[in-house]
Amino acid sequence: MPIFYGIDPSTVRKQKGSYGDAFAQLEQRFKNRIEKVHQWRAALVEASNLCGLDSKDFRPETKLVQRIVEDIVLELLKYLSSNHHFKGHLVGIEGKVKEIESLLSIGLKDVRIIGIWGMGGIGKTTLASVVYQRLSYSQFEGCCFLRNVREEYARHGPNHLRKQLLSKLLNDEAILQMDTTIIDSPFILDRLRCRKVLIVLDDVDTLIQLDALIEGCNELAPESRMIVTTRNKQVLKKVADHIYKVDGLNDIESLELFRLHAFGKHSPAMDNDLVLEATSYATGHPLALKVLGSFLCSRSKTEWQSALMRLRRFPNPEIQDVLRISYEGLDDKKMKDMFLDIACLFNSSFKSDQVERMSDDCNSSVKIEISVLIDKSLIENIKGHGDNELWMHDLLRQMGRAIVRDEDNEPGNRSRLWDTMEVCKGTMAVEVISLDVSIMKRNVKVCREAFSNMRNLRILKIYYRNDIVGNDFKPNIIGGVNFKLSIPRNLDSYLSNKLRYLQWDLYPLKLLPSNFVPENLVELVLRGSHVEKLWNNRKDPAFPVLRRMNFSHSRFLTQLPDMLQSPNLESINLEGCTSLVQVLSSLQNLDKLTFLNLNGCSKLRYIFKEMSKRTDGFWDVVSFGGIKNVLNNFTNLKSCIQSFTSNLCLYSSSQTHISQKFAPNLRHLLMRETAIETLPPSIGFLSGLVKLDLGFCKRLKSLPRSICLMKSLEELDLFGCEKLKTFPEILEPMEHLKLLLLDYSGIKELPESIENLVSIRDLYLTQCKDLEFLPNNLCKLRNLERLWLEACSKFQHFPSLPPSLLDLSVSGCEKLKSLPELPSQCLSLSANGCMSLESISNWRAPLLKDLDITGNRFSSGHIDFFGCDKLDENTSNNVLADHVAIKILSRLKVGRTDLHSHFRYTGDQIPKWFSYRTCGTSINNIMLPPYWNNDDFLGFAFCFVLRGNKIDPYTCHGIDVKLIFRTIDDNRLYGYSGCTGYLCDYNKAFSSDHVVIWFIGKLSLQSEGRLNWPFVCNTEAFVHVCPAYFDKSFDHVNNIEIEYGEIKKFGVRFVYNQDIERCDAETERKNKRRFHECCESSGSTEAIGLLEEEDDDESHSKKLKFM
Repeated sequence: MPIFYGIDPSTVRKQKGSYGDAFAQLEQRFKNRIEKVHQWRAALVEASNLCGLDSKDFRPETKLVQRIVEDIVLELLKYLSSNHHFKGHLVGIEGKVKEIESLLSIGLKDVRIIGIWGMGGIGKTTLASVVYQRLSYSQFEGCCFLRNVREEYARHGPNHLRKQLLSKLLNDEAILQMDTTIIDSPFILDRLRCRKVLIVLDDVDTLIQLDALIEGCNELAPESRMIVTTRNKQVLKKVADHIYKVDGLNDIESLELFRLHAFGKHSPAMDNDLVLEATSYATGHPLALKVLGSFLCSRSKTEWQSALMRLRRFPNPEIQDVLRISYEGLDDKKMKDMFLDIACLFNSSFKSDQVERMSDDCNSSVKIEISVLIDKSLIENIKGHGDNELWMHDLLRQMGRAIVRDEDNEPGNRSRLWDTMEVCKGTMAVEVISLDVSIMKRNVKVCREAFSNMRNLRILKIYYRNDIVGNDFKPNIIGGVNFKLSIPRNLDSYLSNKLRYLQWDLYPLKLLPSNFVPENLVELVLRGSHVEKLWNNRKDPAFPVLRRMNFSHSRFLTQLPDMLQSPNLESINLEGCTSLVQVLSSLQNLDKLTFLNLNGCSKLRYIFKEMSKRTDGFWDVVSFGGIKNVLNNFTNLKSCIQSFTSNLCLYSSSQTHISQKFAPNLRHLLMRETAIETLPPSIGFLSGLVKLDLGFCKRLKSLPRSICLMKSLEELDLFGCEKLKTFPEILEPMEHLKLLLLDYSGIKELPESIENLVSIRDLYLTQCKDLEFLPNNLCKLRNLERLWLEACSKFQHFPSLPPSLLDLSVSGCEKLKSLPELPSQCLSLSANGCMSLESISNWRAPLLKDLDITGNRFSSGHIDFFGCDKLDENTSNNVLADHVAIKILSRLKVGRTDLHSHFRYTGDQIPKWFSYRTCGTSINNIMLPPYWNNDDFLGFAFCFVLRGNKIDPYTCHGIDVKLIFRTIDDNRLYGYSGCTGYLCDYNKAFSSDHVVIWFIGKLSLQSEGRLNWPFVCNTEAFVHVCPAYFDKSFDHVNNIEIEYGEIKKFGVRFVYNQDIERCDAETERKNKRRFHECCESSGSTEAIGLLEEEDDDESHSKKLKFM
């Protein structure tokens, strides 16, 4: 696109005036290559004939510059997006995207709502997603893609979705926690009206849903755009400016998509006529092409011909008919039943093992059948969730339910029921009932005859979408109205003995029907039930195939049935059964048990009470929570949750050891708060143990050396083991141990063999008051990233540190005088309260280009030397100041403009990288150019020097900052007010001056609605700061008198992207200078000479100022 700046296009085209003079000179200069001049003339003629921008049409000229930038950015985004989205995996979408963008008319000042309408699975969501990704990069100030409105509306209600929408548009997560009345307040809506936004509402099903989401949003900011996808055109007629109907793929696109799924990367060895015949039956529907292609994939020519012959039985081109071909192609009735079960039982994602337990055969054939359904695209794996998490498309679910409806005009004669209006009408034909009580729209009364007629019922699922509060089961009622499900008091003889799956949340009766024979029951779920025991005055029946039992939050349950005849039981969930007193000994025979949850069983004192004298079969745990014995015979038990209350009497408080026998397949051994004094050497044979928790074992005195034999151990928790004075020698490498917790223990020293903890990442030694030093071999721990020694009051000396260290905390080590050389990559260093600390041997500032904190768990690293009154000035005013700058810029480099943090250290100098500095509390007349608040702006950095003898930590809590902007052109005023938060956390006065650096990033400012400042004109800024006090409500900041807090100096810097680019050059220069000074002090002239040579080569770098 040509730009005619101060020149008429006709002058360029005719090459007159200055252009004519220039060409005359060029013809003389290039007379031997005159053809080049002719090419240049032709190029100018062609350029002048193009539609370009004429500078005389733009006043002031800044509008011309802005228009050029916008056009370039728009074209770049389109090019990049086109390359990303249109390379084969989204067939036939490019043209549709361009049509939608044309309807949106980006750039026009009006507000537009575009509807995308079409049948299910036709590609509405995909199309909207691509348009959203292409436009949301830089075109709008707020964007939100709200997926699955129909499902999420039913699941969570309108208020939840509305909060999600406003939170994303305003970039304010606090909205998620607001009351509905605040969400609908004029204040929130006024904020929305000030932002140009892009909204996509996906799969809106009714006008009620749409109105609930966009109510009050009818006055969006100019140039805002909204896209609504729906299957119901009626939703759009009232609100949409344009309705775009998504048509199917054309013949060429259909063929391409079909080949992709039928043949993959392989060349088709199939007659082209058969391929064309197959695609013609799909009528251009993307999902139908995928299903049909997958069905025919890897099949022979004969099978193709047979399948295509079958297609002729279904002449209707509609999508359900196309999808039903795949269903009819299932090999046998079992697979068809599985598909229909899934379609009728699950409204969202589900797990493959759920389907296995509900199916008629719990064996390997079920896995094969699931695999076939996946291969036929009737169900899909959810990406990123492994093979266990599955999903069925809405269209396929609708197809399955339509098949069931077609079984009979009378609902009671169908095989599956899921509608509350129909569940009371069942006959012998009914096999499955799935009733979501959360979404009932009326009270339902189940008559006695309802279940008596359903003799073939194999799945009964009456469930709520629930929340757990404490030990209570709290149903999540959609719509806020709790309709009741009433059943007869006596259900004897009315539950089918063919039941394989029985779930009845909030089951209202005290007993199960006495004549119910659970010989086929695989899973029993009675969450939040009123059951006291399963049967009254009846011998416990056999559960020969039962695999899972869930009585969670059944507060009235007092006892379990005898499980001697339940050999296949794998999982027992008794969480929140607050009346349960004991668990029977028969559980010891459950060899397949892998999960036992006893969390919240506050009255449970005895497990296997009558076997308490036996020690061969189990190992003992004496807990302050009252639990006593856990069986050894649970050979596959992976985890036993033992979180009990602490006010129960001990069964045998004198037990001080654990049995020599352990379950060999244990993975988690939790003996927290027990009375044991030692562990047996045989614990080393637990080769599969991953976690060993001995926290608060206050009598534990020693650990066996055999602990190093636990080759799978990843976590060892010895928190609060007060009598544990030494850690055993580590005779062999422990290759998996990553976490060692020794906080609040009696440890005096660690062995030199600590080097055998080859994989250790986190070592905690906080409040080890007898610890004086660390082993010299600490530096050999090449994977150690975090080392905490907080409040180790006797600790005085550090060995060398490993180069991998990223986080070091020595806060409260009052006798520590120096720190060793620190790795330059160390991201966090906390030493507040180290009153004797004088120096850091060396801590070179890293280069930003060498730092990779993306996804790093220490990326929010901090520097804190509060209260280190003896720290030398060079370390404070130079080393720490530079590292603070690196910490801020390293996070900004990876886009973390949400940074809102402060750094503290002793010192009295404002770092030189602060552009504006003053002695006092005010800076005036900061002149800012136009566009100072552009996309390169990253945030504010403030620095304060607090006068040490004038800070009262009880009164001075933080620093209040006020920033005023005044536009030069029209004297308009804008402001910002913020506070650092708590600074003085030791509640004692300090004598030395302290430096506090506070940074608040652009994203944090945006979330506070603070970026509505002047942009295009010259601006003058004023900054004022003062000490502040927080009242008890923490809502107000009160300025305090000078006798309680005095700011000696302060500075401010406006931080930009360019500061990141310049930082490394200045860091390298400073590191070389410090190395030079170090060499001079040691007399190493050779090193100095080498350094001087490098400085000569890079003299230009010296001229760059920091940031």
